[in-house]
Amino acid sequence: MKKLVPAALAVLLAAGCATGNAPASSKAADKAADTAEISFSFWGTNSEAASLKAIAAAFEKANPGAKVTTNWIQSDYEQKLQTSIAAGTQSTVMEISNTSLAGFAPSFAEQTVDPSAYVQPNISAALQLQGKYYAMPFAAKPKVMAINTDAFKAAGVPLPSATTPLSLDEFRTIAAKLSHGEGKARVYGSSNLWYRGWLTAAGGGYYNADATECTFGDETGVKTAQYVVDMQKNRYAPTSTDIQGQDQAQWFAAGRLATFSDFGPWTVADFAKISKPNWTLVPVPGKGFPMEVDGLGIAKTASGKQLETAKKFVEFASTQQVAQDQLIQGNTALGVPIIAASAPTLEKVLPAERNLAAFTGALKTGEVGVSVAKEAQLSGDAEKGMTSYTALGTGKDDVAKVLPQLASKCTQALTK
Repeated sequence: MKKLVPAALAVLLAAGCATGNAPASSKAADKAADTAEISFSFWGTNSEAASLKAIAAAFEKANPGAKVTTNWIQSDYEQKLQTSIAAGTQSTVMEISNTSLAGFAPSFAEQTVDPSAYVQPNISAALQLQGKYYAMPFAAKPKVMAINTDAFKAAGVPLPSATTPLSLDEFRTIAAKLSHGEGKARVYGSSNLWYRGWLTAAGGGYYNADATECTFGDETGVKTAQYVVDMQKNRYAPTSTDIQGQDQAQWFAAGRLATFSDFGPWTVADFAKISKPNWTLVPVPGKGFPMEVDGLGIAKTASGKQLETAKKFVEFASTQQVAQDQLIQGNTALGVPIIAASAPTLEKVLPAERNLAAFTGALKTGEVGVSVAKEAQLSGDAEKGMTSYTALGTGKDDVAKVLPQLASKCTQALTK
């Protein structure tokens, strides 16, 4: 298991950052501390918001006298969260992804988390920095792979195991056998390959364990990039240009993709509508794609009864089956429940032959990367360079030359 210790965090904790707290008025703070009413900010689609509002309602029912005012931020979530923190108007409880935690940790109160409450230790560790927890996990978002079973049978290719991942070499061989046709009638053995996901599947990562170096330009990173480029060059997978402005789930429904490797829990609702071609879920090849873990942070400014209520709320959302079951609304999933008791809630959404149990397996083995304070900027700049200069996007330069250069620039920005 990777140790999540961003080097930049010590500086952030000591000096504060763009998300530092602005002091609220003493009078307002005292009033808030005396009440069991808390506010809760979160992002998401309509269905995701419905899940979080349902969790808040279940908490109020289980805790008479407590009140949770929900604040659904529908766009620019992190930017608006930063603005509210700087102004001292932040909610008592705030949803945060493990990938963004490092940038917000200085504004969150330290929490006590019991790793044994969840199906595997990586879930709680994802929200830990320098040995301290700054958010309580409540949902995980591992990815699995959908396969068009009709396409496999037509090509005479045995179906992959429902539980054991293919190797990357095995997947490439299968994708080649499943690819055929020309033009808009072309059937690809694979969906478009997300480089960062396949890098994780190959055992690599964007950053090293202590977030002091960008590592996507190392031997594994270059080899994985070449793997993606070759899959596209051989037309086993569509390029980013091929799919521009198009929904790959629709390509799958139309029979143009034999496999769809970017299948998150939120994708279940779209695929629930697909009866032809026949399909099922299997593990992503190799070590799988990065798993996001969403948590609930508590404002450092919270105190008194308000802080007590906030602590009860985040623990309720994180560990109680009545709350975890609310992650599933109809056939839409905000995420995968992280406690064993709620695992069947998602698995039973669709018939057993769809193998939604693959999510439970992915949850137990999911790879969680380090949290980096400037993650969005760093990865955005790197991916822009990859897309512009190499065949990972629209460029033609050699990935073996470009990726180490981009990684070096990334490391310089990371350590500033």
